[in-house]
Amino acid sequence: MLPTYEPMPVVDIGDCYLRTVKVSDYKDMFEYGSDPEVTKYLSWGPFRYPKEAKLSIERYNLPRVQKGLPIGYAIIHKKDHKMIGMIEYHTICHTSHVGEIGYVLNRKYQGLGIMSRALIKMIEVGFNYLNLNRIEIRHTDFNIASKKVILKADFRFEGIQREKIFDIKHNKYRDVYCYAILKNEYRRGELKWQLQK
Repeated sequence: MLPTYEPMPVVDIGDCYLRTVKVSDYKDMFEYGSDPEVTKYLSWGPFRYPKEAKLSIERYNLPRVQKGLPIGYAIIHKKDHKMIGMIEYHTICHTSHVGEIGYVLNRKYQGLGIMSRALIKMIEVGFNYLNLNRIEIRHTDFNIASKKVILKADFRFEGIQREKIFDIKHNKYRDVYCYAILKNEYRRGELKWQLQK
């Protein structure tokens, strides 16, 4: 029987908090999801109409509980009272206890350390709540901003998948850089951000 992750625990990250995505978030999702600059590294978007964002939550996020996956976290900005992005375990292998994280953030809130804090909390959620043994994360070859976030969370570089994906937006194949953190590394407290606490 597949586990049910509904709802996920609310997680505080300072000026923001993480909570399960709701259909009512669709207008805020449309705001960042319609931005070509934000979606240029993603497999989806940009949205043209708010309805597309609503359908994305209804057809992609909400049904994930039937597959034994968390719906996904909305990143909520406390002061602005709005969803400014998402971070999620979009893939989990329950037999191997492996999960992969993906994320996206409204351009207006980038460069403030929000995604770095959210990613670190997702590592804790993965090992302590989802009972994962290995957490994976990837970025395409030209997504330097994402690489910086991943390295700040002390993921270990494992290799390059050459021409792993076809970038429809730019009509070319892209290399994918792969990283991971293991539970025993986390439990030993040897990650850089653990040492800085």
